[in-house]
Amino acid sequence: MRSRIKNPLTEPTGDPFADVGGYVIKALWEEPRYRDKSILELIEYITNVYISQWNSNLHAFFLNSKITQPAFDSQRKLQETMAYYRSLVDETAPYKEGHCRISGRKTKLFAAGRDNHILSGSSTFVNFHHGFESGLYLSKEVIIRFFFVPFGCMQLGDKLAIIGSNNTVVADYFVQQILFSPDGPLNSIGRNMGGGVAKSMHGIPANALFAFADSCIKDIPTATYSEDNVVSARDTSLSFYHFTNFGAKPEIVLYQLPGSIFKFYAFCQTPTVREAWRQFLSTNYRNSKVKNPRYDLQSGTLITDKETIEADTFSTWRNDILIRLLDGRSLVSFFRKWARKHSFPFIIVEKYLLLAKNMDKQTTRKIREIANFIAESGEDGIKRGILRLNRAQYSYQVRQFLLKLIDENYKANGEKPLLRLEEVEYLFPDTAGWREIRDLILIAIYEKVHDMRLTVDTGFEEQESEPSNEEVE
Repeated sequence: MRSRIKNPLTEPTGDPFADVGGYVIKALWEEPRYRDKSILELIEYITNVYISQWNSNLHAFFLNSKITQPAFDSQRKLQETMAYYRSLVDETAPYKEGHCRISGRKTKLFAAGRDNHILSGSSTFVNFHHGFESGLYLSKEVIIRFFFVPFGCMQLGDKLAIIGSNNTVVADYFVQQILFSPDGPLNSIGRNMGGGVAKSMHGIPANALFAFADSCIKDIPTATYSEDNVVSARDTSLSFYHFTNFGAKPEIVLYQLPGSIFKFYAFCQTPTVREAWRQFLSTNYRNSKVKNPRYDLQSGTLITDKETIEADTFSTWRNDILIRLLDGRSLVSFFRKWARKHSFPFIIVEKYLLLAKNMDKQTTRKIREIANFIAESGEDGIKRGILRLNRAQYSYQVRQFLLKLIDENYKANGEKPLLRLEEVEYLFPDTAGWREIRDLILIAIYEKVHDMRLTVDTGFEEQESEPSNEEVE
């Protein structure tokens, strides 16, 4: 069977590191100044950059490689590196026949350890490999790809980071952003600046990952939410690899943004809800060094007793909403707290439940119907409903409240029941606890209150604090 891989140096393989290296090679060959260079000439060019402009600082990528050897001067680092990669290209290095562990191609295979491959074992750790081999056995093209990975990485905190995606357009776009960013490798070279891995403006992986998602949603059609583009948006997932291959402490932490969360986040960037989502998100940024910041809706800034903090600054802080989206923890209690005092479209909550929590649409429909019934009962009825739901500490109290509503509806409109017996399983699904359902009814009521421009005093102000652990979980 003929291999599907058209160009083993640049076509996607499924391995995030190999793919980053491949996208770097592809991007270089698309640039007019590098278009006519052979792969060996590209290797020589990038080796010179690593040595002369990056000061051979590849320790977090390759352990004891030719470039990082402190005993070698610059000329020897170049000579030794080129000799090795020339032996790969010419296939004069020791090899064996077989299938590449990454690309799956049947070809000549060469040993890959920590000196030429990121986050693998080395010959002294043969127990890392199948059959106690001296390393992973990979095709020459895959090993070459790894040499280009530093150009497609970013420095985030004390580690390096790459982003992979099942959407190859998105994965390629990440590398393009790194290469051509103002302080990226290609621009630094063009201005004869001292170089190194491109630095992220974020120090928190969740912020960096969602900032990249913002760029994708803005610039890539297949990652933009629309009702007509359901498949592409739903199926785009992101994986954030935060790693180091340094010395005796190699480490990697994986953060994943599933397609369902990506699609919900993409929906939140659509024009009809973008501003409401931005305000909700902005009020949840926190910094241990800044006490009690208050979000100002008019200016879009955080205000303390001492200073005003612009969005460019606080957007690099920890945000519980972004972290919870990554962790798969509920946002419902946060929605409730915000919606109590601020106009907040229930459609955001509904999309979150349907996409991120996989809730049945029948559940959200029934919640809306109950909220509409309470809203139609007038200001006093709304006040009583909000107060009883907020005070409910046990499931039976919510049940009693709903039974009372059913009775009131029967007396007012006996032909159409508020809640049918078969609808109970939708209102209280296995995927949500009773507290979440209570909060969702409250959120839907609050939306009605804001739409009606009512100010409802429930006397519950003192109990509306940060969501408790029990509510949150």
